[in-house]
Amino acid sequence: MLTGKFPEGLRVLVFDEDLHNLHSLEKHLQDFQYKVTTCHQGAEAMRLLRNQMNKFDIAIVEADNSAVDIFRLISDIASEIDLPIIIISKDGSVQSVINWIKIGVCDYLIKPIRPEDLRLIFKHVVKKMRVGRIMVESGDKAAPEKSSSVGDSTIRNPNKRKRSMFIDGQVGEKDQDHVRDSTTKKKRVVWDKELKKKFLDAMEDLGTGSESHTLGLIILDLF
Repeated sequence: MLTGKFPEGLRVLVFDEDLHNLHSLEKHLQDFQYKVTTCHQGAEAMRLLRNQMNKFDIAIVEADNSAVDIFRLISDIASEIDLPIIIISKDGSVQSVINWIKIGVCDYLIKPIRPEDLRLIFKHVVKKMRVGRIMVESGDKAAPEKSSSVGDSTIRNPNKRKRSMFIDGQVGEKDQDHVRDSTTKKKRVVWDKELKKKFLDAMEDLGTGSESHTLGLIILDLF
């Protein structure tokens, strides 16, 4: 649960089989007043992600040294959990980044990890909350408004009411453009998993050496 002093108190699950690295990550995160739960066994980390997801706000998973196939395990549970997952790795190849992002992780940090990168992990929690709020608001707006009268079609269809206002002369000529613009406003685009997948597929088609591909990774990080 987020506190009034957010991001202080951010609940972070950290997995790394290397105990030295694990303790280093723990210390840096605690320096930012984050609440850290550490784990050095892959199977235990996956169990916590699957069964105790509500105890954490975000997870950091090291992908290089595990005795278990972390990629396969996270791929298997990605659709079951609603938790931002950050991968940390020594592999800085673009293809590795794309492979992980495609299965649903929110970020990919390349070792050595800067403390500043760890401090900013809260942005993924904020983004998750913002996207969820936009989707809820979009659903509310899409729902038809209830009418006090079954026959009152102008309440259920506000566009029809605006047209009737033109006919009745309630809206002057100079105001018609403004009203027309308000009725044709496009819906806000929500950056969901399907849109992210299409974006990544397009990046992969560009090739890993192109300037457009590098720009694509920068744009992806903004979302």
